[in-house]
Amino acid sequence: MSTISGRAAGKLQNDSWAHCFHFKRKLQLFCESRLSTGGLVKEMANPFRWCLVSQNCVLQINVVLVVVGLIILLDVFGHLYVKTVMFPGLHVYPVAMRKWLFWVRLMTIVSYVLTAILGIRMTRQPTVFKFAGYMLVGCVVLLYTFTIAVTRFMYRRRFEFFVQLMVSQMWTKDCLGKIEMELGCCGRTSAADYQKCSTNRTWASGSCCGEHNCPGCTSKLTEYLWTIEMDVARDNIIMSFFLFVALILMAAHYWRVQF
Repeated sequence: MSTISGRAAGKLQNDSWAHCFHFKRKLQLFCESRLSTGGLVKEMANPFRWCLVSQNCVLQINVVLVVVGLIILLDVFGHLYVKTVMFPGLHVYPVAMRKWLFWVRLMTIVSYVLTAILGIRMTRQPTVFKFAGYMLVGCVVLLYTFTIAVTRFMYRRRFEFFVQLMVSQMWTKDCLGKIEMELGCCGRTSAADYQKCSTNRTWASGSCCGEHNCPGCTSKLTEYLWTIEMDVARDNIIMSFFLFVALILMAAHYWRVQF
């Protein structure tokens, strides 16, 4: 009898330990499910979870800004070289060839590159002042680049008027020969301009004035300078696009950072 009662007591004890183990396991699973559900609810409650941006992405977009700015800076110096070599000493130019616009483009690109460098430094040591400066200067530069790009497509008649004034200046100063050789044109409108001229003026030796249907320099120069206008517009559209993307990524990354 004592053996049977001992076995019964041992079995009862084992059953109680088993029940305790199962209860503990169920309690653990219940707590884990509650915690996971709470995290899921918290994640679902965050409306900006889709726009989380990594630090590497912020670094890469600012490196792209630096590269784009330096490439377009070469374009600015190229346009300045064209003005200095082909159209020296004139008083009237289209807007894209004017001195003040070169300075505006130069300062805009310098600010563009410096803003990108500030963004790169922010990936290592972010502060609220750096972030505010980045967003403020970036928005101003974005406004300038977008304005320069849009205005290149406007005032086409005024552009053509200034080109006519340029050709008239070069004709008066007798320095149209270089344009005639470079662009393959003759006179202001045609070779007849040399026949109508009161002075004994001859065209450049390398021009097409002796050929049939040689166009005038006004139309050829209008086409050539319009390509420069479109180059300026293209450059600033590219800068505006990348800067706009960078501002969005910077705002999406740093809005949740505790400075």
